[in-house]
Amino acid sequence: MVAKNASLRHLRAFVIVADKGSFVRAASVLNMSQPALSQCVRQLEEHIGSPLFYRTTRSVHLTALGMSFIPHARGLVHQFEDVMSDMQRMASGIDTRVTIACLPSVASRLMPRVLAVNEHSFPRVHVIIRDSNMKGVTSMLMADEADIGIGSSIADFPELGSVAFARDEMHAVLPVTSLLARKRTLKWADLVGFPFIAMSRETGLRELVDEAAQKQNISLNIVAEISNLATLHGMIEEGVGISALPSLALPRDNHSFLRHRPLSDPKAQRTIRLFWKRGRRLSRSATSFLSSLQHCITEDECVAQLPDVEWNPAALRNVSMV
Repeated sequence: MVAKNASLRHLRAFVIVADKGSFVRAASVLNMSQPALSQCVRQLEEHIGSPLFYRTTRSVHLTALGMSFIPHARGLVHQFEDVMSDMQRMASGIDTRVTIACLPSVASRLMPRVLAVNEHSFPRVHVIIRDSNMKGVTSMLMADEADIGIGSSIADFPELGSVAFARDEMHAVLPVTSLLARKRTLKWADLVGFPFIAMSRETGLRELVDEAAQKQNISLNIVAEISNLATLHGMIEEGVGISALPSLALPRDNHSFLRHRPLSDPKAQRTIRLFWKRGRRLSRSATSFLSSLQHCITEDECVAQLPDVEWNPAALRNVSMV
C-alpha cells in the first residue's frame, strides 16, 4: 500500500536505517519488528517514487537520491524533536532561554520595551541581553554564545544572515551650555572647529561620521575616541567636546546637561539589522522573542516614543524560516 503522505514516522525510520546501515539494528533502536520497519521505508520510497537504499543480504547503502535526501530528512526529524522539547519544557514550567547580543543603544532604548512585551506574551521564556559593540556582537554569534544579534551593518561575515528592520537618524549631542544648542537643527558643517569626541571605529558609528564629513568635504576636530556611550555622555557633560550619535543612542530629552539636535547636509542614518548564524535553526524561544520584537515596533506607543526611528516590522516575519 502506497503511503498517501510521508509522516515523521517514515522519516525517522529512514534516518535510523541510514545511520545504522542495517534494518536489524535500526528495528532494535526503534523498537519495531523488522518487517514493520521494512514496510515503513518501502512506503516512503513508493511515495517518493524511487528507491532510497541499495539492499543486499549483508548491508544497506543509500542510493544517490537517498544521499541527497538524508540531510533534509535528518533536519526535519531534529527540528521536530527540538520543538517538542521546547514545548515540554514550557508546559512543565521550566524556563527556556534565548540570548540576544546587541549594541548598547539597542539594549538601553529598545530592549526594555521588547522585554515587557515578551514577559506578558511568553512569561516562561527567559531573555538574556548581552550588550557589546558590533565586533562583540559578531564574535558572540560566531562562537554560538548568542542566538540572535542586533546591530548595525557589517561586511565580511558570510556566515551570518541578516535583515534590516530599522533606521535611526544621526544627531549632534551637545552640552547645554554650547552655542550650538541654541539652534533647532544643525548641519554637519556647523560642527567644524568645535572639539569633537568620536566613537571608536570598532563600534561602527565612526564610519557614519567619517562618511558624512567626507561628503561635505569637512574635517572634524577629533580630540578623543570613546568606545562606551556612558563615557561619551560624561565627557560631553563636562564640556570636553561635542559628538554625533544615532537616535537610539541619544540622551533622554529631559537630560539636565545634554541636548541633541538633528543633523542634515547630509542627512545620515544608521541601519539596524537583526543577525543570526547561518545553518543554526532558531529555537522556539528565539522565534518567541522575534514575535515580541515585531509586536513592539508595530505598536503606536513605541513608534511615538522613538520618533526619529524608521521601523520595518515586515522584515522580521520570515526570519525563523531562513
